[in-house]
Amino acid sequence: MRIWQQAISVQHLAAINVDTAAQHLGIEFLEVGDNFIRARVPVGAHTRQPYGLLHGGVSVVLAETLGSCGVGY
Repeated sequence: MRIWQQAISVQHLAAINVDTAAQHLGIEFLEVGDNFIRARVPVGAHTRQPYGLLHGGVSVVLAETLGSCGVGY
């Protein structure tokens, strides 16, 4: 069952996230389905903690970004 009330696409999500935290962290929108949005964030020098693992705050930004994008449509 489609949950989106408005048109939504990967291209639109990328466009509305220009110059945001999502773009600065390198979050890439991959797919929009009838009831989901899929994205990824790179693990690199700008997203790692000192121990070389993905910083937990970056995981929260990814989750919040997807939630915010989803609720708007």
